[in-house]
Amino acid sequence: PGKIHPYQRIIGEMREILLEMGFEELYGGIVQQSFWNFDALFQPQDHPAREMQDTFYLRETIPLPEGYEKVKAMHISGGDTSSTGWGGVWKEEKAEQCVLRTHTTCLSIQHLAQHKNPPIKAFAVGRVYRRETIDTTHLAEFEQLEGIVMDEDVSFGNLLGILREFYNRMGFTSVRFKPSFYPYTEPSLDAEVYVEGIGWIEMGGAGVFREEVTAPIGINYPVLAWGLGVSRIAMLRLGLKDLRLLHKSDVSFLRETPSLWKAKGGI
Repeated sequence: PGKIHPYQRIIGEMREILLEMGFEELYGGIVQQSFWNFDALFQPQDHPAREMQDTFYLRETIPLPEGYEKVKAMHISGGDTSSTGWGGVWKEEKAEQCVLRTHTTCLSIQHLAQHKNPPIKAFAVGRVYRRETIDTTHLAEFEQLEGIVMDEDVSFGNLLGILREFYNRMGFTSVRFKPSFYPYTEPSLDAEVYVEGIGWIEMGGAGVFREEVTAPIGINYPVLAWGLGVSRIAMLRLGLKDLRLLHKSDVSFLRETPSLWKAKGGI
């Protein structure tokens, strides 16, 4: 008999957990404008992540959205906020370039630009693309789970609670957090889970959107955000040592993988 692919089943389980937690799902195109993929997230135009070795650039361009001048001013001088921005030069033609999205955060920032009043709880799970060297733990295309929460009184503590609850429901009982750095969140953290026989494994990054991200699009409330590696969770759940097995048509792997999992946990 046929059955759903194990990787697809785990992605479906993540969707189910977040929908049960009150989130709505976001969708969007694989091809995105650099403005939404980078500039609106306060990544400077000379940031290493924007160079050709990390990003797939396309020939196509898209005109900048209305109000892009506020994002430009934020980059150059900090706009109307206390920030000093990045300084230097900001080029419209660079922001108009199309790319294969490097993360699903581009969907979150566009959703916030269109929905400026709280409360908002949303997530997106989809494929992203980066010019990576393919090996046992890296692929040029992979899935990312992105989430945002915006409300009047949400705090960094709420972010930790949401992440801990999600990982608990995915079957990871030991979760910890450590300080980190990301261009568009402050404070920022990395989430880690403990796996017997392996130790602590980093699963993804999270934080609170910086004022430089929210102010130009008219958001006046705190926004919690995270981006988690889906394939890394799948590797641990399925006991794999090679990420490429998730995408190979290996019939024996499909037959040997159980269709049912134990009931979800949670706090």
